[in-house]
Amino acid sequence: MDCPRCTVELSEITREDRALQRCAECGGLWVDVTDLNKILLHANLPALSALGGFANPDEISGMCPACNVDLVVVEGGEKRSVGYDTCESCGGIWVDGDEDEPAAELDWKGAEKQIVAFFKLFAKKK
Repeated sequence: MDCPRCTVELSEITREDRALQRCAECGGLWVDVTDLNKILLHANLPALSALGGFANPDEISGMCPACNVDLVVVEGGEKRSVGYDTCESCGGIWVDGDEDEPAAELDWKGAEKQIVAFFKLFAKKK
C-alpha cells in the first residue's frame, strides 16, 4: 500500500492480531476501523461512531491506500479544527502525522499513542 499523501510505500506495524500501516516520510497512519475502535476503547475513549464529526465533501484528500477510491475528510474537535480521512468502501482511517520530521521507526506503542492523542483532540468540543 502507498501513502495517500506522499505515495511512499507504507510499512506495517503489528501487535498480536492487529496491524496498521505507517508512512516513514510524513508520519501518517492507516488503520482498520476495527483495530482503531480497539485502540480507542483501550484508551477509555468512545468508539469512532460515537465521536461524531462532519464529512467535508468539498475537500479532496487523496486515494485510499487499500482500494484506490477517494478518501472522505471528517472534521471534528474545537471549531472543526482537526480531521481524519476515511474510505467509504473499506472503512479504513488515515490520520496525518503530527511532526514535521517523523521518527524513522515507530513501534506499536508509539503509533497507538499518536492515534489516541489525535482522537482526544478530535473528540474535544470546547
